[in-house]
Amino acid sequence: MSDFALKLDTPNVIHVYQNRIASFSLKQEIYTPYTQLSVVGYASISLDTLKDVFRVRMELNGQEVHCGTVEQLRMTRENGAVRFHVVSRGMTAMLLQNQLAPKLYTGMSLDRLMTEFHTLPSQITWERSTDTSNYLFVKEGCSMWDGIANLTYKLHQRYPFIRGANEVRMNLPTQYTSFHFSESTVVGVGIGLDHSRMIRDFYMADTDGSYDNFHETDSKAQSLGIVRSRYLPLDRQYLYDPQQALTFRRKFAARGRQYFFVNANGILSASLGDRISYENDISNAVITGVQITGGKNGIRTHLEAYEDEFYP
Repeated sequence: MSDFALKLDTPNVIHVYQNRIASFSLKQEIYTPYTQLSVVGYASISLDTLKDVFRVRMELNGQEVHCGTVEQLRMTRENGAVRFHVVSRGMTAMLLQNQLAPKLYTGMSLDRLMTEFHTLPSQITWERSTDTSNYLFVKEGCSMWDGIANLTYKLHQRYPFIRGANEVRMNLPTQYTSFHFSESTVVGVGIGLDHSRMIRDFYMADTDGSYDNFHETDSKAQSLGIVRSRYLPLDRQYLYDPQQALTFRRKFAARGRQYFFVNANGILSASLGDRISYENDISNAVITGVQITGGKNGIRTHLEAYEDEFYP
């Protein structure tokens, strides 16, 4: 796999593996705030060589597509060589693992949220935004990612995502790569449905505890015969427009409800937010999922484009 390079960082040495990679899988999904990497490889090293690994990086065609922490690392000696299996999540997973102090924050911007509360690793970058027109209400147990999601929706009516290895974005990029496919250039093409998360009815309490005033129905779920309901406490994040609290939840619950996908041989240097077209079936759709897998049968790229409330 000459187009592939795995770098395992220890405090003193960077171990680079290219030719002895047995298999790998790199996955990005637009509602998951980190990249996911799994690699199996072989090396002529001692069992304790990698015991101090703290960073996992992956390059495809010379471009870094993953930089993350070690979730799991297992090494086994087999026939004179060490077989290692490493599982890693991108650095932005830390946005889920760090909480914000519960309180009402006024004049909140993405720049302030990313710099004032926790000292994040330098590998995490973000779309610069100094818009302080909104407040952020943080309830107990709220993660940094929850705060980013609420702020993004209040500012842009969107859901944030991770582009590339570790860039937090609120908006789709204005510069992107377009991929055009035809029947002759893909291994497979198809569509999929996922209605498992859809909720038909959301109810929210008002200041008096009544659930009669704030109600939101997902008409698509209703047309599909889905009967699922949720009752929520008053969300003080959206006191300026309480109905938006339910609209946001309805849209998020319907994420990825329908999708188009293509499978192609080789490495496609695609990122979330790039665009995909296929003959007359789909045109310039936002790429919402990328999975690149490699093994004894070669390398294959799987691209998805959702059709849901955030990506109509």
